[in-house]
Amino acid sequence: SIKRWVRACFLGWLLGVILVLLLSSFLDFIGIENLQFYLGTGMGAGIGFAQWHQLRKYLKVNTYWILASIFGMTLPFLIVDQLSFGTYEQKLPVCIALGGLVVGLLQYLLLKPNLKGSQLWIAGSVISWILGSSMVFLVNYTKQLNHDLFNNLILALINLILILSGGVVIGLVSGAITKRLLLKNLN
Repeated sequence: SIKRWVRACFLGWLLGVILVLLLSSFLDFIGIENLQFYLGTGMGAGIGFAQWHQLRKYLKVNTYWILASIFGMTLPFLIVDQLSFGTYEQKLPVCIALGGLVVGLLQYLLLKPNLKGSQLWIAGSVISWILGSSMVFLVNYTKQLNHDLFNNLILALINLILILSGGVVIGLVSGAITKRLLLKNLN
C-alpha cells in the first residue's frame, strides 16, 4: 500500500539524515571539509534501503537497488564538489535533480526485466527527489518569520517537521508511481 511505502520512505529519510550526520562528523574528524558528496551518499543509502526493503516483497530486486541509489545520488555531488561554480545553495538543487535522474536510470535498469512500463520510474525518481528535498529548502524561509510571533522553540519544531517531511513527499510521489506500475503489471 502507499501508506506502507510512505512510512518506509519516511524511515529511510530519517536514516539518511542520521547517516549524513555521521558521515559529516567522520569526514570532519579526518580533515575532509567543504565537500557535500556525503549528502547524496547518506540520503541515497537511507531511501534506497527503505525502497528496496518494500519492493523485494513484490519484485525480484536485489541489493543493487540500494547501491544504485547510493551511487546515483553520490556521483553528481562528487562531480559538483570539484566544480567551482556558484554557492552551496545553488549547487544543491542541481545535484539533487541530477542525482534523481541517475538513480532513476539505474533503478529503471533493475525494474525493466520485471515491470512493463518501468521507464516511468525515471521521471518519478527525479520528481520525488526534487519535491522531497524542496521541503528541506523551505527551512530557509522560516528565518523570515516574525520572531515576535514565533519563539525559537516553535521555529525549531517547524524546521524539524519540514526536514522530516522530505521522506513523506518522496514516499507519496514514488509510491504512487510504484503502485501504478505494479497494478499495470497485474493486468
